[in-house]
Amino acid sequence: METLSVRCNHCGAPLQVAENTRFVTCQFCQSSLEVKRTDSSVFTEEVAKIAENTGKMAGSLEVITVQNEIEKLDREMGLQQLPTSAKKGSGVAGGIVGAAFGIFFAVVCFLMASGFSSAGAGMFTIVPVGMGIFGLVMAGAALIGGVNHEADRSKYQERREELERKLEALKQK
Repeated sequence: METLSVRCNHCGAPLQVAENTRFVTCQFCQSSLEVKRTDSSVFTEEVAKIAENTGKMAGSLEVITVQNEIEKLDREMGLQQLPTSAKKGSGVAGGIVGAAFGIFFAVVCFLMASGFSSAGAGMFTIVPVGMGIFGLVMAGAALIGGVNHEADRSKYQERREELERKLEALKQK
C-alpha cells in the first residue's frame, strides 16, 4: 500500500497517510483532519473548520431563503393589485364608493324604465331594467371586492412582518 506525505494544517507536523485515506488524526496535536486531493496536490483541512464553515453557509442560506420569501410575497401582492392600480380607491372605502355609484346607476336606470313605461314604450322598458339590475350586481361586486382586498392586504402585512422578524432573528445569530 502506497503512503502519501502530508502536513497537519493545524500544527504543521508531517503525516504519513495511505493513498485512499479520507480522515486522519494528527499524532502530535490530536486535530481531526480531512485529507483533500486536487489534480496537483494533497493537503489536510481541520474537520472543525469544515463544520464551522458549513454552519455559516447554512445560516446564510436560511437568510437568503427568507429574503426570497419576502420578495416573492411582495411580487404576488404587486401582481394582485395590478388590475386595480388604475382605480383611485382601494379596500373597503373603494368598495363603498363603487357600490354607491352602482346603486346610483341602478336608480337612474329604474327611473328611466318607469318613464319609458308611462310613455308607453313597451319592450324598450326592459333595457333600462336590465341595466339597473346590472348596476346592482356591480355594486355588490364592488363592495365584496373592497372587503376581500382589505382582507388580502391584512394577511399580506401579517405574513411580511412575520418574515421580517424571522430575518432579523437570523441576522442576529
